[in-house]
Amino acid sequence: MSARALVALATLLFAFTVLLRAPARWLLAALPNTVECQSPSGTLWRGRCAQLQIPTGTLNQVSWSLHPWPLLLGHLDADLRSADVHAAGSTRASLRLGGDLLLTQLHAQLPVDAGYMAFFPAGWSGQVELALDALELRSGQLVSIEGTATARGLARRNPPMPFGSFELRFAPGASSASATTRGGGTSSDGNAAIRGELRDLGGPLAVSGTLSIRNGREYLSGLVAVRPEGDAELIKIIEYIGPPDAQGRRTFTLEGSF
Repeated sequence: MSARALVALATLLFAFTVLLRAPARWLLAALPNTVECQSPSGTLWRGRCAQLQIPTGTLNQVSWSLHPWPLLLGHLDADLRSADVHAAGSTRASLRLGGDLLLTQLHAQLPVDAGYMAFFPAGWSGQVELALDALELRSGQLVSIEGTATARGLARRNPPMPFGSFELRFAPGASSASATTRGGGTSSDGNAAIRGELRDLGGPLAVSGTLSIRNGREYLSGLVAVRPEGDAELIKIIEYIGPPDAQGRRTFTLEGSF
């Protein structure tokens, strides 16, 4: 072997050793400005943040395991895990060129009153469980989602009022205008909408409806009725929605930004 080849091989081995032992903070440059890792430890490939500050709150004990081979295809793929006792979860994240983000096998348990989900009113309690097969963002906009989100034991704290448990399910092919993405799920290419089916899992409210997400806007419509165990105040609230049909159900609609 020539001297030039030996130098090249030594340089390659040195670079590989440096990358293998690269500190965790090297990866932090890839984080958006709205995310901050406190007290990073470990290596570039397997690291941990003592605290991860995100726009909706703080997660404790967040770790990652980076996959090297997708880097050759221009993907930054990592298994992420939160060991936070108040917001445990895990997912595989794939960051593509251009900033597109694909999350697969996303599982998480989040308390309603921890601030992670701003669409719940202040003063509510309950637990949200996420079991999503795929969720894709393009340029920060949701374009695909598949799986279920379950809210259990939703209740108002003061004065106390239980609402029950509910499930929102996003299935592939839920919209005839939709397309299937690489990660699966229902995609909002062009003007197509993402659609999810809402139903109750028991409690004082009987609910069924459809959530439609299009171009960052959400539209929820359906039917609601109070079961016999519902209290008088809940009945009054539902009566404001409008007149009931023959089965005692009332039509509701909600619209907002996603």
